Amino acid sequence: MTLYHGSNIAGLTELEPSLSEHGKPYIYFADNPLLALLYAVKPVPKPFSFYPYGFGTDGRIVYSEYFEDAFKILYGGQKGYLYECDSIENTEQPTQIKGVYTCTKMVKVNRMTEINDLYEYYIEQEKSGLFKIKRFKDVSESEMNFVLNDMKNTVEQYNLKNGTCNPMFIFIKEHFPTAL
Repeated sequence: MTLYHGSNIAGLTELEPSLSEHGKPYIYFADNPLLALLYAVKPVPKPFSFYPYGFGTDGRIVYSEYFEDAFKILYGGQKGYLYECDSIENTEQPTQIKGVYTCTKMVKVNRMTEINDLYEYYIEQEKSGLFKIKRFKDVSESEMNFVLNDMKNTVEQYNLKNGTCNPMFIFIKEHFPTAL
């Protein structure tokens, strides 16, 4: 089975595990190239993550914008690379996220595709019906409250107010100021 890995680094011939958001060295893969490419952009540094996607009832990936024009701001003008790996042994699913796999061993890359502008690429996928962006105006109040509470918990858990130079604090301050 072919698995996909999204990255912002070009020209890799093999993928190596690196420290993950989950505290172990992993390589992340997805069984869907659109899902893998979401991870080619890193909106916040490890150990934090910000990938607000889910799956619609039709199985399509749905990216939720939790601030105005979030997808365009984060993905617009960003170059990405889709790596395809055909033979991966001993994958796990520690995240329990549908279609996401990890590996702890180095993996050979079989093919790479360069995407010049991830935002434009995803807009084309949305027009084709393969991807959906849930616009900020369509996010429910209860969903937004859940996200804000999660951001507040992150600030408290990692004591981010005392580290105002922390990139996660800056991200929250810029996009979720009511969480501070």
